[in-house]
Amino acid sequence: MNLRGIVLDYLHTLQMQGVQRLAVDDEARGILREWMLAARRGGARPVSAPPVETQMVAELQPEPALRLNVNLDEPAPAEQEQVEEIPFFRPGGANAAEAWANMRRLLPTWGPLRQLGTLREKAVLPQGNTTADIVFVGDAPGYNDEKAGLPFQGDAGGKLDGMLKAMGLTREQVYITHLVKFRPAQPRQTLNTRPPSDKELLFSRPVVDFEMRLVQPRVIVALGVIAARGLLQQGNLPLAAYQERTWDFNGIPVVVTHHPSYLLRTSDLGERRRLWEEMLHVMQIAGLPINEKQRGYFLPKPIQDS
Repeated sequence: MNLRGIVLDYLHTLQMQGVQRLAVDDEARGILREWMLAARRGGARPVSAPPVETQMVAELQPEPALRLNVNLDEPAPAEQEQVEEIPFFRPGGANAAEAWANMRRLLPTWGPLRQLGTLREKAVLPQGNTTADIVFVGDAPGYNDEKAGLPFQGDAGGKLDGMLKAMGLTREQVYITHLVKFRPAQPRQTLNTRPPSDKELLFSRPVVDFEMRLVQPRVIVALGVIAARGLLQQGNLPLAAYQERTWDFNGIPVVVTHHPSYLLRTSDLGERRRLWEEMLHVMQIAGLPINEKQRGYFLPKPIQDS
C-alpha cells in the first residue's frame, strides 16, 4: 500500500471511531489540500507525509476518497468550494460474508443515491464470484437488467456471455456489476433508458470502491466510455484515449474496452479483433492460460495455395 493509502485508512479508522476533527500543522494542511484537489481532477498525489506536529484543524468528511475540507482561516479557492461531498459507503460486517449481506440489504434504500431523485426504485445488484480475478463494470442497468434484477441481460448480455465463453469463462467465474446500481429514470419511461449523469456516477463510485476492496480482483474491465469515465475520473476523454493504455483503480489494473452492445452494431473484423486483443490482455493480467485457437480469433484466414 502506498503512503496515501496508509493515511487514508488511518483517517477512515478515526471516522469509524467517531472522530470529527483532526489537528494538523501548516505543511500537513497543504498536503491534504493537494490530495483533495488531485482526487477531484484524477491527478497524481504527492508522496510526502503529513508531519506529526499539530497546530491547525481539519474537518473529516465521511467520504471514501481523501477529500477533506480544511479550515484555512481564509477564503477557500473557488475550485475547493465546488468539491462535491461524496457519500461514505461502508455497510460494515465482521467478515466478508457479512459485508456482502449488509451491502445487498442496505444498498437498495441507501439514502445518498435515493435522495438524488433521478434513479428508479429497483436495484440491480452484482452477479458472480465475489473472489474473482476479473471484474466487469458497466455504467448503469437498462430495461432488461432491471426486469431480471441482474446485470447485462438481453442482447448485450448475450454478447458478454459470448466474450466470456471465448475466454474460457462463465458468469459464475467472474464478477459483473454496474457502476450505478439503479436504472436512470426518465419521464414516462418504458423500454428507453439514458446514460447516468456525472453526479449519479460520482455518488455511486464509493459502492464500487467497497466492492473492489472485498473482491480484490487482479484486473477490472470497464465496459464502455461512460463506465471508464465514472470509474477512473479522468474527465470526458473519448473511448479511444482510454483504450490506449492500462489504467489504475486503487492499485488494480483497469482495461477499457467497448460495451458489449457495440458488437450488435458492427461486423467489422478489425474492430472485433481489437476488442478481442483487449480481452487477451485481460487474460494475461489475470494469469489465465491462452491457447493458439484463442490467439487466432478474428485474424484474417491464410490464403490457401490452389
